[in-house]
Amino acid sequence: MKTIYLWVSGEGWKTFDFENCKEELELREISIGNGAKIGNGAVIGYGAVIGYGAVIGDGAEIDYGAVIGHEAKIGNGAVIGYGAVIGYGANIGNEAKISDGAVIGNKAKIGNGAKIVKTIFITGSKHTVNWYDTGIIHIGCYKKEIEWWLKNYKLIGEKENYSSDEIEEYHKYILICQQLKQSCQPPA
Repeated sequence: MKTIYLWVSGEGWKTFDFENCKEELELREISIGNGAKIGNGAVIGYGAVIGYGAVIGDGAEIDYGAVIGHEAKIGNGAVIGYGAVIGYGANIGNEAKISDGAVIGNKAKIGNGAKIVKTIFITGSKHTVNWYDTGIIHIGCYKKEIEWWLKNYKLIGEKENYSSDEIEEYHKYILICQQLKQSCQPPA
């Protein structure tokens, strides 16, 4: 028998037989797509959406309002935070921790034990900007260290036919990421 844990108001987390808990899932507005596989001891929060063919590992925790894309794989013991979005076909490793509100793109791979604590996703006027608390910024198809971006943003902007206003727009995004990185570092 496969079991999952669901929150019961006034009682806390309770175990349910996965095969016979459709009504309990509906009460919590949890949606699990056809062909999805949920591992033993998985915890699924209120309003979570798990896509078709997704695989949720044993002991994984999917928090309130999280969305797991079609055919995504969530490793054993992984934790997906409140409102996080895991894209189509993404692969989240065993024991990985994805924080509240994080957005992990389609086909992304997050390794075993990885911790994605702070993230930012910006839709700019030309390309998206992604920063994952690693010191790396993705802008369009470029993936570089913050320091590199600070030295080269004008050159890349010109190469990619950005206007001078767009170059300054993206410079501000880079500075935001730099400030976030600094605020996330523990005090010396």
